[in-house]
Amino acid sequence: MAVNPMLHAGITGLTQGTKALQNIAQDIAELNLKGDLHTQANQGEPLQAHSVEDVAEALVSLKLYQRDVQAAAKVVQTADEVLGFLLDIRV
Repeated sequence: MAVNPMLHAGITGLTQGTKALQNIAQDIAELNLKGDLHTQANQGEPLQAHSVEDVAEALVSLKLYQRDVQAAAKVVQTADEVLGFLLDIRV
C-alpha cells in the first residue's frame, strides 16, 4: 500500500469536495437573492414548485458533498497514521 498516492487521493478529494460545497452554497445564495422564496413567503403568495425543488436539490447536494469531504478527510487521517506507523518501524 503506497502512502503517497493515498494521501494525494485524500487531498484531491478534500479540494474537489470543498470546491463543490462552495459552488452549491453559491447556488443557494443566488436562489435567495432572486427573492423567489423570501418574497413569495412575505407576500403570502404560494411558493413556486421549481423554487422549492431547486432548494431541495441544492440541500441534498450539499449533504452529499459534505459526506465526500468527510470521507476524504478520513483517507488523509489514515494515510497519516500509516505513515506514522511506517516511520516508527523504520526508526
